Amino acid sequence: MNNSDKLFIEADMHCHSLASSHAYSTVNEMAAAAKEAGLKAFALTDHAPAMPDSPHIWHFNNLPVIPQQIDGVTVLRGVEANIMNFDGEIDMKGSDLDDIQWVVASCHLPVMKVGSREENTAAYINAMKNNPSIDVIGHCTTMRYPVDFEKIAKACREYGVFAELNESSVQFKRSPEENCIELLNACKKYETNILVDTDCHYAGIIGRTDYAQKIIEAVDFPEKLIFNKNAEKVLEYVSKKHNINL
Repeated sequence: MNNSDKLFIEADMHCHSLASSHAYSTVNEMAAAAKEAGLKAFALTDHAPAMPDSPHIWHFNNLPVIPQQIDGVTVLRGVEANIMNFDGEIDMKGSDLDDIQWVVASCHLPVMKVGSREENTAAYINAMKNNPSIDVIGHCTTMRYPVDFEKIAKACREYGVFAELNESSVQFKRSPEENCIELLNACKKYETNILVDTDCHYAGIIGRTDYAQKIIEAVDFPEKLIFNKNAEKVLEYVSKKHNINL
C-alpha cells in the first residue's frame, strides 16, 4: 500500500472469493479486509461457468442470500463473464443475469482462443455492442490477447462501458506496462471512464493498487476519468441501472 493512509480507489469492482477455486478467501474475509483497508464497496465477481474452476450457475442464482452490506461495506453481486468468441458472445445470459448487479467481461485462455489483433479487438467490441449487461471490460491490456487500444477506448465510450486497468495483471506481469500506457492514453483521448481494480484472489490485497497507480501518475491520467475513485458514483450508477437502492 502507498504511504498515504487513503486508498487510491473507494470501490474495488473486480474481486474473487474461494468460489473461484484458484482464489483463497471467503466473502466475509473479503468484506473484513475491505473495511480494514478503507474501501466503501467491492464487487464479488467470481468466474462464470465456462471457466474450468468456476462455481455452478446456482452460485450466481443464489447471490441474493449475501447481504448487500457486510460490516458497513457494500457488496455488489457480480460475475466475471467469459467472452466466448470473436462475435462477442458471453456465458451469462437471460435469467442467469436477473440477480447480477455488476458484470465484468474478460477473455480467458481456457475459454477464448487467441486471435489476431483485429479478431481480439472485434471480440471485445462485439461483446460491448451485443450485451448491455456488461459494465466493464476486464484486463484488456494482457499480452495474451493483443488489441487495438484506440478502438477499445472509443467503443467503451460509445457503449457506456468502463475500461479496466487491472492491478493483478500489471503486478504479476501479464500486462506489459506499455500496453497499460497505450490504453490510458487512448482513454484520455476519447475521455473514456476507467476503473482501477485489483482482480484480487486473496482478501489481503483488496483495494491495493500501487502498481496501477504508478502508471496512472506517469502518464498524468485525468482523475475525473477514474470512475471508482468515488464509491458514491459507482453505487449511483448501479442503482440507476438495476433500479435498486444502494
